[in-house]
Parts: sequence; C-alpha cells; structure tokens
Amino acid sequence: MYRRLFLSLLLSPVLWGTGLYQIRTEVKVDDAKEFVEPIRALCDEWYPKISAALFGPDFPLPFEEVTIVFDPKIVTQNEEEIPAYAGKNVIHVNSPYLVRTHKDLPDDYKGMLAHELTHVVQHYGDGTGPGWLVEGIADYVRHKYYEKDIEARLHLDADGQITGFELERNKGQFEKNGYLAGYTVTGAFLYWLETSKDKTIVTALNRALHDHKYSTALFEEHCGASLDTLWQSFVQQSKR
Repeated sequence: MYRRLFLSLLLSPVLWGTGLYQIRTEVKVDDAKEFVEPIRALCDEWYPKISAALFGPDFPLPFEEVTIVFDPKIVTQNEEEIPAYAGKNVIHVNSPYLVRTHKDLPDDYKGMLAHELTHVVQHYGDGTGPGWLVEGIADYVRHKYYEKDIEARLHLDADGQITGFELERNKGQFEKNGYLAGYTVTGAFLYWLETSKDKTIVTALNRALHDHKYSTALFEEHCGASLDTLWQSFVQQSKR
C-alpha cells in the first residue's frame, strides 16, 4: 500500500514512500506555505514513532490518515488565541501565530506539532481521563522523545513558586495538587516517576486512559504511594 500526501490549494498531490498511513495537509493561508513541508515531514516520521513510544511497536495506528490544516486564525470561545489544537485525526494550526513566533523561536512550532500529534495517537475518546494528565503525557512525549530536553524536576524557588518558561501559564504555589497544571509541569512529574519509581508508569497510564480504565489508584499500584504523596516528594526534590 502506498502512503499518499495530498497538499491541497497551494500544492499538487505528491506520492510519498510506502506504509500504512497518509499525511494530508490543507493550506488556507499563503504565509504558511514555507512550513508545510517541514510539518509534513515531521508528522510522516513521528506518527508511528510516537505510537510505538506510548503503545509499543505492534499496536495499530489509530487512523490511516492524519490531516494538518493551516488555518487563518484560531481562537477559543473566550476569544483567546491558541497556537494549535487536535481533534481525532485532524490537527489545526494557527498560521499567523506560527509565522509570528517563528521569528524569535524558529523551531518551537515543531515541538508544538509533536505535542498535537501525540493527541492524535492518544485517541482516548471524548471526556476520557483528566485533562491535566492527557496534556502532561503529550508534553512528556514532546520533551522526552522529540526535543530531548526533559528534566525530572521543576524549577521552583524556596517558596515553591515556579520560575522560568512555565511562569506565564502557571502562577502560584505548587506544593499541593500542582500536577493539575498539566503540560510541561505534569510532563516533568511523569518523567520523574518513570526514572525514580517505575519505568512503565507512563505507558501504563496511557493504556489505562485508552482503555477507559484510568484511576488515581494506578499511581500507588506502580509507584508505591498515592498521587498526592508522590507529588509532594517531587516538589521537595525540585527545590534542591
């Protein structure tokens, strides 16, 4: 079976390699055309890699086709602009945001796509599992496997306030229930659990979410303590 890439609007259809899936793009903004090929190549390479990391090499891909849509702008119902989002097998990219951030952070959009592509692979179904954990796993994949810059700690000051990159998104104390912040905060926590408690914890959580069997009891089962107790230990070692 051939894996086809359909570049609509700006590009003609192109045939790509062999395999069991297709990567399709829809380009709605002229300014985005320079990013089409790098993003197509990233998704083509990393779609099966991310699946293998979370489910194992023999687990079937959730979709035979993944579509990346380059939209004119993406805002939430609260009129908040967001860089991208994924729904089922479609990733929507905010093209103006991508163009703006590319000037100062030229490779950040690639990490963003790795995060959204992880959501496609997760495919847990609507309303399955807590959002903080779903987003945490996606950033865990982004930073461990793609960007390879993950750390098994947070950057906290002596008062437990987070510093650095995550400050703008997450303000306040992280002593209690800080894992609810999701994204890189939860991703770092998951990596700490993996490296210090149980190397299978992330794949176990991911599979439980996929099979609709997730509960916080999994943390104690795999790591020997409750979720809150594990978090407190993580915070304390992050202050050192």
